Amino acid sequence: MNHKTEKTHFVMVCLLSLLAVAYSANVTVPTDFPSISAAMASVKKGDTVWVEDGVYKDHIFVSPGVSLISKATFKAIINGTGRGTVVTMGNGSSIKGFEIKNGTIGVFSTAAGVKISQCRIVFNQQTGIMCVGNLPTIEDNVIVYNNGSGIQGWDVRSTSASINHNTVAFNNNHGVSIGGNSSIIVENNIIANNNQFGIKPSEENVRITLLNNNFYQNTRFTGVLPSDNYSFDPEFSDSKSLNFSLSKDSRCIGRGSDNQDLGARVIY
Repeated sequence: MNHKTEKTHFVMVCLLSLLAVAYSANVTVPTDFPSISAAMASVKKGDTVWVEDGVYKDHIFVSPGVSLISKATFKAIINGTGRGTVVTMGNGSSIKGFEIKNGTIGVFSTAAGVKISQCRIVFNQQTGIMCVGNLPTIEDNVIVYNNGSGIQGWDVRSTSASINHNTVAFNNNHGVSIGGNSSIIVENNIIANNNQFGIKPSEENVRITLLNNNFYQNTRFTGVLPSDNYSFDPEFSDSKSLNFSLSKDSRCIGRGSDNQDLGARVIY
């Protein structure tokens, strides 16, 4: 390929990329499609699926490169009806603002470039979020009252992704469980009242960097917390009603490494 041909090819690739952005679609459920699954069958990389308030009894695959967003935080509920994985993530996909409940696993990801944010993941029979091979960006989620661990990872690594600003509480196993050949950063989270360890590395070659987390009243604890982590009552507003905002007197306010509040930064 000569220089002129290479230049022409480069220009064509750039134009195609710009056209792909220009023709990115925004669709709404149920206005444009009757279900989230129906929308996912029709969208492509770069598209956004918006979801109105309501209960959607479905098992979702978020297509590669697609953003799935609830119009109002926690008001669009994906209910797995007691079985299976509720949401499975494709490469480069993202999900934001949903309540994800009542499945075997809440969210499952083996894909790269995934983001899970501002979701409430609750009442699943096993794990809230399970990831294998790639660590998603897991940020500002409320992961509570699951029958297994809140977050479980295997062979995951922090490159551009981390577990940051989540509230992981009242799960029946560990708060965060990591195994295999993993190296991750866990930062600015509240990990409280879980029925086993707050954080559990299951292999010797697991490396976990803990920064500015609050570990409180998890049933089991081994070792000493790093000096820049905390252990005090987060003072949730009303955990029994799934309101995990912080009371005005909470010591978690402003304690993050970014000077923001610890735990999920969501507005109820």
